[in-house]
Amino acid sequence: MKMSKKNKKKKIGRPFAPLYLAACVVLRPIWKLKYNLKIDNSAMKGDKGPALVLGQHLSNYDHIITGLTLFPRRPNFVASEHFLLKPALRFVFRIMHVITKKMFCADVPAILNMMRAKAEGNTIVLFPEGRLPANGMSAPVTAGTAELVKKLGINVYLLRGEGTYKTFPKWGNKARKGKISIRTERLFSAEELKTLTVKEIGEKLDLAFVHDDETSLPDVVYRSKDTTAGLDGILWKCPECGAEGTLVTGKSKIVCPCGMEASLGENWRLTGSRFARVNEWYLWQREELWNGNESLETDCVIGTPDEKGNLIPDAGQGRMKIDKETFTLTGTLLGEELSVAMPLDKLGGFPVTVGQHVDIYDKNRLLYLYPTPDPRTSMRWVAWLDRYHTV
Repeated sequence: MKMSKKNKKKKIGRPFAPLYLAACVVLRPIWKLKYNLKIDNSAMKGDKGPALVLGQHLSNYDHIITGLTLFPRRPNFVASEHFLLKPALRFVFRIMHVITKKMFCADVPAILNMMRAKAEGNTIVLFPEGRLPANGMSAPVTAGTAELVKKLGINVYLLRGEGTYKTFPKWGNKARKGKISIRTERLFSAEELKTLTVKEIGEKLDLAFVHDDETSLPDVVYRSKDTTAGLDGILWKCPECGAEGTLVTGKSKIVCPCGMEASLGENWRLTGSRFARVNEWYLWQREELWNGNESLETDCVIGTPDEKGNLIPDAGQGRMKIDKETFTLTGTLLGEELSVAMPLDKLGGFPVTVGQHVDIYDKNRLLYLYPTPDPRTSMRWVAWLDRYHTV
């Protein structure tokens, strides 16, 4: 991919040093004390050239944790474009020289910007699973990652985390205190990449990113006043009576009107349930959903950015459907008719805000889809599509 002379002149730069370094100096001891954060970045010691750091995506705070781990390096983060919907974050992204990317889309400008960052000798941080899984389990490495690694041709490191999801579960409303362990490992050297095929690189990446944070650090207790608040955002089916949408969570319990009552301990183990762990429950209901539903269909409210880039959460209404071939969305958006059809092979996954919406891009336009009448059903769409990609 050749860059024009105009594009070559564009610089990426590095995060604004005074703000970035001050934030790390202040936050590092706080996080070590508050969340028992343990960091081992010895794998990158002495690496002076450009580098690519691939992070496991386990929590909403992974960018902060990564920055603290790589300190005093000032890396260029590659982050989802949807963060720009928040005006305050646009300013932060600009002064921190963040490279934005559309999720689950071919994004040539993002690749060009990573190539520029490499040419400037920078460290690039990318979360190649493409989204934050809601249950702390690995998602597939997105298509094209191996090709990107080969093209960049620089030292590649894995940032491996343990306990991050258990401290900051995506479905939870409060952090827990136990332990977070972060370490870097070198996956490829620049010299190795010259001889490896894209297929070989992809196979190694796939193995490196297999994780289930729920089973990590098994002897650590994660203190919380309410271990299950928000858990009904990812659990929807009662294993005793089979009812869906009846589960009530809170006070560290999961309850169904049928009489089923389970508890989640601070050791992340379930009692009173046929399942020992939350993810066993989640995977069971995913299989049940897939086996019993050739398709999913629901009404939805549609959100999208306005001309200034600010989110309009109720910009339209529609009906979304997914079957084993196609995802479709029909309705109206900003007063105009909307019709979207995507082959599932082109739809790698649904980014999700638990209990609220899933996201898609239609011709480079970001759409937030809020299922109605119960937005908690958004996770069923995530689970259904994830199951499709495991067949």
